Amino acid sequence: MSHKIHPTAIVSPEARIGEDVEIGPYCIVERDVTLGDGCVLQSHAFIDRNTELGKRNFVGHGVVLGTPPQDKKFNPNTKSGLVIGDDNSFREYCTVSRATGEGSNTVIGSRCLLMTQAHVGHNCAIGDEVILSNVATLAGHVRVDDWSILGGVLAIHQFTRLGKGTYMGGFSAIRQDLPPFFRAAGNPGRPAGINRVGMERRGLAPEAIRAVHQAYKILYLQKLTMDEAVGKMLDIYGGIAEVRTLVDFMKDSKNGILRPRPG
Repeated sequence: MSHKIHPTAIVSPEARIGEDVEIGPYCIVERDVTLGDGCVLQSHAFIDRNTELGKRNFVGHGVVLGTPPQDKKFNPNTKSGLVIGDDNSFREYCTVSRATGEGSNTVIGSRCLLMTQAHVGHNCAIGDEVILSNVATLAGHVRVDDWSILGGVLAIHQFTRLGKGTYMGGFSAIRQDLPPFFRAAGNPGRPAGINRVGMERRGLAPEAIRAVHQAYKILYLQKLTMDEAVGKMLDIYGGIAEVRTLVDFMKDSKNGILRPRPG
């Protein structure tokens, strides 16, 4: 088994290290950590116990993964964890907390990019191909679905969910759920159209993009109740998979859907 571990690094003998792993100067890898094949840790990275990284993850200078949650109720004896997929990039000084609650995990999918000083709080669930820009901050229990993009210096309130393919502008803050394929911006955040560019990049059919755009208008521009908007979306565009995804998200929301500000 081949490793490249700098002599100043401290690696617990109880850590599980895969093939072709590189661990740079002054890194610390605690017990019960798993580093999958091909992971790279640059200098001063700290990986706390009960953290599992899949294959080919890049961990930049000063990154901190799996430390106890920033939760005053947390019991240090609680066994909780952080589970990370494959091919993610954690850039300089970003932080991810492990979960609060016995047997629970903070989860990050695969092929995500967390830029400098981004923070993911305890019990968050991040999908695949998500981008968190510099100083993007997620409070506890936030869910971000696949291929969403979060701009720099923003804040997401605890228990908030961002649907698939959403886009959050920089310097924004939201405390309600953002439906799939929609954009939001501002502080307090407000709806800002659909993520047309993201959908086009994903190769969604033009008719699907048009249907999502019309669904956005039904929800936000026609002064309907939520139930009325959902019914109208299904009546007109129920045959479009992306609209059904949007409707399912709205029905499942426990935190309330992001709405425009009065006036």
